[in-house]
Amino acid sequence: MKKLLDIIILLLLFALLCINRGKFLGHDLFSKEAPQPIETVQQAESKAEAPVPPSAVITLDEAKLLFPEATAIAPKDDAIYEVNNGEALLGFIMKSSPYSDEISGFMGATPLMIALAPDFKIQKVIALKNEETPPFFERVKTNGLLDAWNGLLPSQVAEKQVDVVSGATFSSKGVIGSMQARMAAVKLEQAAAQEPPQEAVPSPTPTNWKRLIADAIFILLLIISLVAFFRPSLIGKGRVWLLLASILVLAFWQGRVLSMAQFTVWVVNGIPVAAQWAMLLLFLLSILLPLIFGRADYCAWLCPMGSAQVLLGELNKKHKLKLAPKLLQWLQVLRTAILFGCMLAIAIGLSFDFADFEAFTLFHPQTAPIAALIIGALSLIIAIWIPRPWCRFLCPLGELLETLRRNKG
Repeated sequence: MKKLLDIIILLLLFALLCINRGKFLGHDLFSKEAPQPIETVQQAESKAEAPVPPSAVITLDEAKLLFPEATAIAPKDDAIYEVNNGEALLGFIMKSSPYSDEISGFMGATPLMIALAPDFKIQKVIALKNEETPPFFERVKTNGLLDAWNGLLPSQVAEKQVDVVSGATFSSKGVIGSMQARMAAVKLEQAAAQEPPQEAVPSPTPTNWKRLIADAIFILLLIISLVAFFRPSLIGKGRVWLLLASILVLAFWQGRVLSMAQFTVWVVNGIPVAAQWAMLLLFLLSILLPLIFGRADYCAWLCPMGSAQVLLGELNKKHKLKLAPKLLQWLQVLRTAILFGCMLAIAIGLSFDFADFEAFTLFHPQTAPIAALIIGALSLIIAIWIPRPWCRFLCPLGELLETLRRNKG
């Protein structure tokens, strides 16, 4: 009965979250016509242009973020706006949406707003509101990724080799993909040159060997974890190496770590399967295997934070601290309170995110929130004397998975 009640409350909180955000799995819950600024509507009617998609509409105030001297904007073809100051053309401006809506960073789409100079060269790119974890996405901006295309023509963007930002791989890939998708749709350059469109000659896409190797190693690690799950005797002393691999591969190298922050975004914005198939596979296994076989897989073998705590605990096998039964009971309730309390705060729209404190970001300290660094570091230190304190007493994702798979009585 307790388990059923917890599940019902969680479903209600997720429903409240989706209602608050107006989306469920990426689908709008409420049909509403996006408002357009008066000057944009009037200009569109006077020029008899095709209507601009709602997600691509740009207001004059938004245009001033890239062209501070702008006094008027007018929509052109391909949801591109002409910007002027009443006397001269300042340039052109556009949003990457809706062309980039299917391209995902770590948490979802990474929309951009792009300014072109009068000669159609890219002048400036800024990031619009997104669901990426702020410290990680800040790294994308401070490392100059948004300036990588300045001075290029739209047709040159696809040819430009842009490196992803270390520590923010998925976010930077989302930005690069969004930029390439939007620039591929730009026709201004051809129209200005008054040349007939030429048939594009597809260039061969280079094989991303680094990505293939990373995916192959991920699959291998997943297979080994499944062997450990079904036949732990076959792993034996290799367990230490599997735990170490989960830290080095999933956390430090690939950044494939499950979290409540990501799960809440998936529920609202949908799951970008093509970009995050590995994360989806991890999550499905973390739920289905315990449901079917009654034992944890991800938490026991693949969670980097859990693995780090177990390995640190191995350093001190003889001098463990034994917690009083009543204290242990209260600490176990704490994890439930954290999950439900944080879900309620996020669902009602408070400025709060699981990523603000989830210890998984500890593995990328340069982008981790201060609270997450402190909680993660303390959890690892305490793990030397008390087994897996983060997993047992604090982890909201662990509590969610336990709620879905165990009978609480």
